[in-house]
Amino acid sequence: MKKGEKVEKAENGGISELLEFLDENRILYAATKGLDKLPKVHPIKFLFEQDGGLYFALPKYEAFYGELSLFPLPMLCAADAKSRRVLTLHGEAVFTEDEAIIDRCLEASAALKKRWASEKNMLIAFFLKNAEAVFTSLDGGGETVISLGTPENALIGITLKKDTELRDRLIKLMERREAEPPETEGEAALFSQKLYDGALMYFAETAKALWPRMDIRPIERSALFETYDEREKFTALAKRLIGNASIEKPEDITHYLNKETLAELNKKASDTGE
Repeated sequence: MKKGEKVEKAENGGISELLEFLDENRILYAATKGLDKLPKVHPIKFLFEQDGGLYFALPKYEAFYGELSLFPLPMLCAADAKSRRVLTLHGEAVFTEDEAIIDRCLEASAALKKRWASEKNMLIAFFLKNAEAVFTSLDGGGETVISLGTPENALIGITLKKDTELRDRLIKLMERREAEPPETEGEAALFSQKLYDGALMYFAETAKALWPRMDIRPIERSALFETYDEREKFTALAKRLIGNASIEKPEDITHYLNKETLAELNKKASDTGE
């Protein structure tokens, strides 16, 4: 490699070189800041590339997941003994529970599939946003820098800003849902109500991650779900419909937690075959 050689964008051909290297060296070592604020290193397997994003997966109970949640700027490294090249990869870890992505992660790893195929909800995937890969040689010389794209269609879920007004509005909506009798006359009305409960549950779970002391029992008590599987079904459907919504003000929550809005979104999804 020539000194200072640089590949600015993946489409210039650098992505092919990177994927070829990763195909031969799938185990990388990720350095991050531990929950105790001390440096940590974790081995992790590269699974696949999609839309310019490099995907990895790990169980939610691992300390590594907690570390990345708090400090989402890992540095990954791998070395190839034959070519004597070293790859360093860095970017912002962005998590996704997109079912299609999780399924592809399972197909890409026999070990993950054997362990987690029946408990997919315990697995979470992530890609690196604004990622940059740097190749260097153990024999000295220059470096090659490959700038990667950021997937635009990955389902990363609701983004709630840390605003007490948002939390207060959500609490009021949960309390109102518990106090008001649900609309259950007719199959369509019942479906709409369960979809609304699924959306409210999704928002409540997202808010709980931001505000751990927040009480989400009102929606858990009042939701119409007859079984846990039904709760998972409608929450997952709401997650897919709401997608990557960014909630910046209380009115945004009211927009998405609206039966008419959800019905319209569901109709569009059905019409387009999503």
